[in-house]
Amino acid sequence: MSNERKGVASRQPSRRSPQPGSQRQAQTVPPVPPKTTVRPQASRQAERQPRPQSGRSPQATASTGYEMPEPWESARATRFAPLRRVVTQTMGAATSWQSLLLVGSASVLGVGWLSAALLFKLPSLPNCPATFWPTSSASLRLYCAQLAANKQTVDDLLAAIATVNDLPQNHPMRPEAERHIQQWANDILDLADETFHRGELQGAIAIAQRIPQDTDAHQDVSRRIESWREVWASAESLYGEAEDLLFDGQDPRKAFDLAVQLLTVGNRYWETTKYQQLQDLITASREDGSRLAEIRQLARQGGLTNLLKAVEMAREIKPNSPIYSSAQRLIDSIGRDMMAVAEASLDRRNLEEALAIVDEIPNTPALQQDVQDFKTVAQARAQSWQGTVADLQAAVVQLQRMRSDRPLYGKAQEWIARWQLEIQDVGTLARAREVAALGTLGDLRAAIAEARAVPRGNPRSDEANELIREWTTEIETTEDRPLLTQADSYASVGDLPSAIAVAQRIRSGRALHDEAQTRIQGWTNQIQRAQDQPVLDRARQLASSGDLTGAIVTAERIRAGRVLHTDAQNELRAWRTQVEAQSQMQQARSLATARTPAALLESIRLAGQVPAGTSVSAEATRMVNQWSSEVLQAAQSRAGYDLVGAIALMEQLPPNTPAYAQAQSQLTGLRQLRDQMARPARDYSIETEATETLEPLDDVLPLEEGQ
Repeated sequence: MSNERKGVASRQPSRRSPQPGSQRQAQTVPPVPPKTTVRPQASRQAERQPRPQSGRSPQATASTGYEMPEPWESARATRFAPLRRVVTQTMGAATSWQSLLLVGSASVLGVGWLSAALLFKLPSLPNCPATFWPTSSASLRLYCAQLAANKQTVDDLLAAIATVNDLPQNHPMRPEAERHIQQWANDILDLADETFHRGELQGAIAIAQRIPQDTDAHQDVSRRIESWREVWASAESLYGEAEDLLFDGQDPRKAFDLAVQLLTVGNRYWETTKYQQLQDLITASREDGSRLAEIRQLARQGGLTNLLKAVEMAREIKPNSPIYSSAQRLIDSIGRDMMAVAEASLDRRNLEEALAIVDEIPNTPALQQDVQDFKTVAQARAQSWQGTVADLQAAVVQLQRMRSDRPLYGKAQEWIARWQLEIQDVGTLARAREVAALGTLGDLRAAIAEARAVPRGNPRSDEANELIREWTTEIETTEDRPLLTQADSYASVGDLPSAIAVAQRIRSGRALHDEAQTRIQGWTNQIQRAQDQPVLDRARQLASSGDLTGAIVTAERIRAGRVLHTDAQNELRAWRTQVEAQSQMQQARSLATARTPAALLESIRLAGQVPAGTSVSAEATRMVNQWSSEVLQAAQSRAGYDLVGAIALMEQLPPNTPAYAQAQSQLTGLRQLRDQMARPARDYSIETEATETLEPLDDVLPLEEGQ
């Protein structure tokens, strides 16, 4: 039985006892043409299949192999047409109800599925890197900026700030953007601080300096950088001082005290990593510390030989030694000292020696680029020594190839700037020389003006000044030589005042001024000598005649600054000495007339002050000897009643006199007698013997008559 028949059989009970709803639906649905009848999907599919002409299923027809005649089929169709319409209407009503139910359920499920899909499906994200920012919305800018800022790197945070910072100040979302900008700037400063605590001072400073200036965080950058530098300098000072105590002072205890201070320095890198390194150094200082101190001391002595020996000793420290890192830093420091020695050789324009020294520098990672750059700069400097424009340009080109990240890039730029100025100066001086070669005074002045265009402090300024002095000398010599020639002509005929007047027209600072002054001085001396020589001769005549006072008065007429003033002063000193000696001798004679020991001793003192070589020096010597003898006689006479007074007189006699020698021979006995007399029990026999040794005054030295 076909599916269609099964469907009819299954629906027959419904026709016998139809439901109220179904019956009303069947009655209200009018018959429609087949083309407009709405059928379920299953009915339409079944209808599209080929239907068997005999009412049998295609399987049955195919199984029997018998096909019903066509007229019989037509009669059958006509006979059962009314029944078929009723069945069709009934099935259509049932099918429509089920279709509506199916469609409603499907619609509800579809709407639910679509809602869930829309709810759980994420919207497509914008492609921020490919966004054209000038036409993008503020919300898109803020969204993309937040995505970049979430990466928490310096470049991404700066990019986020730049993305939203272009919003106008009057934009509705500007306050929100400004809040994020301030937060991201603070994040950058936090990253810089974290970099500082990782031990990267320069990196932290570089990050902090990238913070935009129009942010609140930027106001704190200078203070933060200064604080970092202070902390870093303090930590380095503590660490370096501790190293010096370990390797130079050999004092681990003080070094440990300094290491403890690192724990509160305010930087995690120094408080952890460097603190541990210093502790390791303290531990190892007992073994390798003395050797490292020896290396330091040798390096401080300087000199290439000492530096090379210090490097060799530092390389002997094993990598497993706790002071190995310190030794490596010391090697780097010594390498830079060697580079300074090479720089000094280069300043002396000794390229070969400089390169030889650099080749001896240790090949450490910290020095490799420095050595390479030094060789490049050295070659360029040697090229510039030729001094031509072409050589200077070649030197500039050679250093312009150096990248900005090289260690000696700054020094290279300094040399480039110097050589570029020198190229300009070379051209200026070349033009000046060409003008000066013409030889006229006007040409020389023009050349000087051209050379003065070289600014002071430029590389060729010394050369320009030398040329200016040379050409100025040539101009002044040409202008002033005729004046000296005229002055010489006046002097040759004896008109010295006119010669001096002409020579004085050559002003100070001129090329021939010194020569003119020499001639003026010579002519002036001739005039003064002619004027003062008679005066000096007259003074000498007066002195020879014994009129020293008149000679002094006459010689004093020669004033200071005159050519004969020195000669006059020499004569005046001699004459004044003579006068003073005569005065002293006269005073000594006057005192001696009293003939008392005190007066004689004072006369001896005054006469002893008479200078040798004077006219009264011989008389003074003779009188001193005579007065000394008189004092000795007086002492001998006093010895009989005043032993102490006699001894005192003898002790005052001047040496180098005959009386002095006699007094010394007698003083020994007199002092012994004085000492014995001072004792409680006196030995008069000794006193008598000592007294007998004194000679009578008349027997020592008789007085001259009239004295």
